[in-house]
Amino acid sequence: MKEYRQIDLSEWTMVGGGFNGQAYVSQAHPGVMLKLVTSDLGSAQAVEKEFYNSKTAFDMGLSTPRVLEIVRSGNSHGLLCQIIEGKKSFARLCADAPDRIPEYAALMAEYGKALHNTPITPNEYVIPMKTLLRRALQSSPLVTDQQRERLQALVEAMPETGNCLHGDFQPGNIILAGGQHYWIDLGWLSQGFYMMDLAHLYKMMVEDSVIPQVQDLTHMTQQQMVDFWEAFAKAYTGTHDIGSLNREIRPYAALDLIRTSYLHPMNNPQILEFFRSRIIQDLS
Repeated sequence: MKEYRQIDLSEWTMVGGGFNGQAYVSQAHPGVMLKLVTSDLGSAQAVEKEFYNSKTAFDMGLSTPRVLEIVRSGNSHGLLCQIIEGKKSFARLCADAPDRIPEYAALMAEYGKALHNTPITPNEYVIPMKTLLRRALQSSPLVTDQQRERLQALVEAMPETGNCLHGDFQPGNIILAGGQHYWIDLGWLSQGFYMMDLAHLYKMMVEDSVIPQVQDLTHMTQQQMVDFWEAFAKAYTGTHDIGSLNREIRPYAALDLIRTSYLHPMNNPQILEFFRSRIIQDLS
């Protein structure tokens, strides 16, 4: 494993934090932010994947902050990247002005469609979604053989596309600053069928909206999260039959849950049982 430069964390001031890690700034490094990844997610391999995926996105012209360097603080890994001054995530914007949720959801739909129409070439770090789903399904302890067979058929039936997927497509991972939007947290950047990004958003904003920790993550109430999804879905697909769309997307949400558990393995029996129950519901 490559050895990365150690930094002195005492030179940095924490300015934010969340599920994935903490953000720091330093007067000694103007214009630069340190993102130190949470220990259970912050292996060198995971940080390398986010770094090189972000670099791929930036080099191909996607709107995302420039990444500068992978670093270490003790045994934790992180990355240095460009600061976007005056930024706010769409999640925070919606929480601060709930009456504007339809507006921000429609904007995310507009930017999301542009992302999903942008070609991307797979590489060592950007793995095609179909490849990832095949791997996840093959080893998943969350499904029965019958469920596995059904979901494998869904994967194989997905249209072949060379376009971008964010991978963690949700309103906390798109920021606005000075009228410009930026995609962030690109560790799961992928190539494939847009429905997988929509399923990830649906799973978070509808199915997970009952979970207090997810409400904290989005800064929104359960109803606001559901409202965001419905406004987004109408703007993205042009449909007003949200119930029909939700039924169509639920098997993809089951696939997204299996992919997420594959990328973030968990051994907690209660969580695994909860995931199994969710998959049963999504496939019912």
